[in-house]
Amino acid sequence: MQKTLSIKLFIIAGLCIIFAIGLNMVSSVIYERQNYADSVVIEIAQQHVNPQEIITPFITIPTTVMPECTIDTKDKAIKCPSSYSKLETIFATQTQATQNLEVSTDTYQRGIYHATSYRGDVKFDQSYLLKEHFLTEPLSNQVTSSLNESDNTSIVAANTEKTSENTVGSTAKKTVTHWNEAKLIIPVSDLRGVATLPTVTIDQQQIKATYPQTAMLRDLTYVEVSLPQHILTRLNSQSSDPSHLQTSNQNNKPVEIMVNLPLSGISNLNTVPTGQNFELTMNSNWHAPNFIGKALPNAKSFTSDGFEANWQNQYLTIANNQRLSQCLSTPNSQCNVISKASLNTGSYPSELEADGYPYASEAAVAVEEASDAASNGSIRLNSFGVSFAEPNDVYLQTERTMKYALLLILVSFGTFFSFEVIKSSRIHPIQYLLVGCALLVFYVLLLPLAEQIVFWKAYAIAATACVGLIGWYTYYVPSGVKRAAIFTTILAGLYASFYGILTIEDMNLLLGAVFCFALIASVMVMTRKIDWYQVT
Repeated sequence: MQKTLSIKLFIIAGLCIIFAIGLNMVSSVIYERQNYADSVVIEIAQQHVNPQEIITPFITIPTTVMPECTIDTKDKAIKCPSSYSKLETIFATQTQATQNLEVSTDTYQRGIYHATSYRGDVKFDQSYLLKEHFLTEPLSNQVTSSLNESDNTSIVAANTEKTSENTVGSTAKKTVTHWNEAKLIIPVSDLRGVATLPTVTIDQQQIKATYPQTAMLRDLTYVEVSLPQHILTRLNSQSSDPSHLQTSNQNNKPVEIMVNLPLSGISNLNTVPTGQNFELTMNSNWHAPNFIGKALPNAKSFTSDGFEANWQNQYLTIANNQRLSQCLSTPNSQCNVISKASLNTGSYPSELEADGYPYASEAAVAVEEASDAASNGSIRLNSFGVSFAEPNDVYLQTERTMKYALLLILVSFGTFFSFEVIKSSRIHPIQYLLVGCALLVFYVLLLPLAEQIVFWKAYAIAATACVGLIGWYTYYVPSGVKRAAIFTTILAGLYASFYGILTIEDMNLLLGAVFCFALIASVMVMTRKIDWYQVT
């Protein structure tokens, strides 16, 4: 008698191992479909537009530096190093940024696959106090220059110069500032997402942005705006006579700049804050935002129309100012800014990815950034933003569902085995095998259905089909309507319980553990009076 029981248990265990191998094969199909979906999204990004990273606009002024000459003590020859160019930067003292975005999954599609894209307006309302910039500059760097104006009040000087001399013997150092080439820079990581060039309003004067004819910034894509003549005049006059800053009301008046940037992209949007006081407000119709980057929103709210988030982080803003100004002031633009915008396609393990990069410790990221800066002369700026995650990631949900697959098969086999023990029914191993195959087919049905329709509908259809088939079959296996109804009810309850656990993401582990405890407790209660030595 005990030999028969042992053989049956070994057969059931062997069937469970076989189905575990089958479940692993189904998992490989899920990974394959996920990778294919990711490759389609990458192709869409290559052909249309990438995730976007925008840097808060700032002013740059090209300068040319002619280093001081040195006198060789041996042959008394004068050696003068080659001149080099660099960029001076002026950041806004106050920036109010707003981003109004419409997020959709219907814009870019390839068959059943799609990319989550956004489209909307990005606005920057900035104030520049030019006097603060020059008052904080060392007096040794303050030089004089003049602006030449033609009859139509336009600047015609090709290179208006300012010169400072630090005499060493008969040698001197000169710095030439090209005031007429001062620009407002609006960096955008992928300009394909800027359908129309933005309109910029400077002191109520509207100016159309243009693409740069000669790029001043290395490895940084941007559009630029030439500053109006009255701004250049103020810059020149303030640098020429710093003492004049305290007395001129015109010079003390802030320069108001408004940038209206139409923007589109996919997957996520990062913003790099610069200036002294920066605030960002984002409004979107998306209901499942994933906040990424070096700072979370200070405040956020969710409504039936979407969400609103607000960021303010003074430390990150000042750190970006220091890194960016230092990088742009390197001779001949030897430093480049690396964009952190990347495509977060959701490839496994998607739960371990943040900010578009594989999961890593803060220390590892810091070491990597320091290594990049040392070896390539590059910098990474601090950013924050939103990843528009899919609220219905069918591959992730299917993969989570499969975590309970082996438990489902064990409970089903255990119920059959209980019928054999308690009711003295005889169930052949082939019948165990067929029921297990029906349970495995549930996952084969779930994935393709979920790719076509909403996940919960796919789950309901696949579960109903499998429960109905197995319920009908069990009517003939243990021979009885009552036993078939009991098994069907148990199976339907398991599918419903597993789906309930999946939908509560924050507590699914706890609920899963409680469910397993309740399940084993139920089995122990129902079999507490069985004399296993007498089981045939």
